[in-house]
Amino acid sequence: MTLHIPDDVNLFDEMVKQVKVHPKQVIIEDLTSSFTYKKFLIAVNIMSRKVYEAVKNEDRVGIFLPNVAAQVIVLFSLFKNEQKPCILNFTMGTQNIIDCIETAALKTVITSKEFIKKADLDYVIEEMEKQVKMIYLEDLRSSVTALHKISGLIESKTARLKKRKPGEVILFTSGTESKPKGVILTHRNIYANIKQIFAHIEVKETDRIFNPLPLFHSFGMTVGSILPLVTNVKAFLYPSPLNYREIPKAIHKDKSTLFVATNTFFSHYAKYATKEQFQTLRIVVAGAEKLKNDVRETYKAKFGITIMEGYGATETSPIISLNTPNHYKEGTVGTLIPLMEAKIAKVEGVEEGGNLLLKGPNVMKGYLIHGKGFVPCGEWYNTGDIAEIDKDGFIRIISRLKRFAKIAGEMISLNKVEELALECFGESAFYAVSIPDKRKGEQIIMFTTKSKISSRAFKKFIKSKKMSMLYMPSSIEYVDEIPLLGSGKPNYWALENLAKN
Repeated sequence: MTLHIPDDVNLFDEMVKQVKVHPKQVIIEDLTSSFTYKKFLIAVNIMSRKVYEAVKNEDRVGIFLPNVAAQVIVLFSLFKNEQKPCILNFTMGTQNIIDCIETAALKTVITSKEFIKKADLDYVIEEMEKQVKMIYLEDLRSSVTALHKISGLIESKTARLKKRKPGEVILFTSGTESKPKGVILTHRNIYANIKQIFAHIEVKETDRIFNPLPLFHSFGMTVGSILPLVTNVKAFLYPSPLNYREIPKAIHKDKSTLFVATNTFFSHYAKYATKEQFQTLRIVVAGAEKLKNDVRETYKAKFGITIMEGYGATETSPIISLNTPNHYKEGTVGTLIPLMEAKIAKVEGVEEGGNLLLKGPNVMKGYLIHGKGFVPCGEWYNTGDIAEIDKDGFIRIISRLKRFAKIAGEMISLNKVEELALECFGESAFYAVSIPDKRKGEQIIMFTTKSKISSRAFKKFIKSKKMSMLYMPSSIEYVDEIPLLGSGKPNYWALENLAKN
């Protein structure tokens, strides 16, 4: 594959190249605003000057904003200033957010009064203010002078004259097992991933991306917010993926053609969407968690849509592999995107597949570790996922390495327990966790949102499949709803704590 990725990429400069060619093209929208390339560049020029006045000597600057165009303007303003945005996950919980601030040694965080009020985050802000200076977009806007506006307009005409140094972005892992880690992605990592996507699947300039994923989610940032501006593919930013009734209506209104979400979100959208609302969708991609068979079949039957399952990680900017309309194998996450290499490392006690290791130009620079600082990424990035690669290059993710229970000396896949429950009861409403057990080492507790589940029927089903009874949970617990992470994945850590109590 002859795909060249330049070494010295600055994403602001890449956006400016598109402005010169498509100044009047509407490129990014949200529920209340719409920006052509030229209008976006002027807004970035003004914002970058205001941000620089406030935090000119700071290398890293925090962003604590919702999924709206203003956040993307702030992001590109920091790119222009050759500063490093640190995008904070506002769904993480107060202590994790404070840990992120400490990990990145932040002094200033940019946020919005309106957002804090709507999201009811006053308490979080109070705690953050003990650590950092908070700058509010509303205050920056109100202090914009006529001189700022004139300068912004002049700079939009001369923006191509200066070449900026390569930059970085810092995202944070969810911190469910320890303190969150900062993932350092270079502009080259992100730009490489965008080029890899375009070489792997046909994305057209006439496509319209619908992005409900927040920017602290690496897919929301790379594909939903940066890709549009550096490739001339329009994006619509929706502030929350949780508005299950409204999102199908918004997709219909925007005439979106490309839509990405998680299995959990797709299953909720299907309850409220009509075929007409999804009729313009050309590419629909599921990532972040395994696509369940019942959700896949619902989209085929109700909407005539084949969901393309893909696979990624924050550490890989994020896309690693993807099924495409022309190269598709059900039950897999597709083949590696160009310029990536993979190998499988054997794991003791795990009979099927092995630990997936990767390298490529989209793999992160390294981690920021709380209390330790920068730790560079080795030659191979260890995904921590158990996978196998078939003769055609399709990758099947079997489980997270941490999603195994060791019961009576045997390694039992918690994903397999969930798959058996889906097969037995016909719905993907099952979530298995493991907790310590004095007698067997660990025991499995399964949670479900489906009432009146018969343990006896499940035991009988496992026997009929000639599977070990170690796959039978110690108990099956009913819950009204499954806790979710901000990325849309089930919050297994919260379920583990529930199981222990």
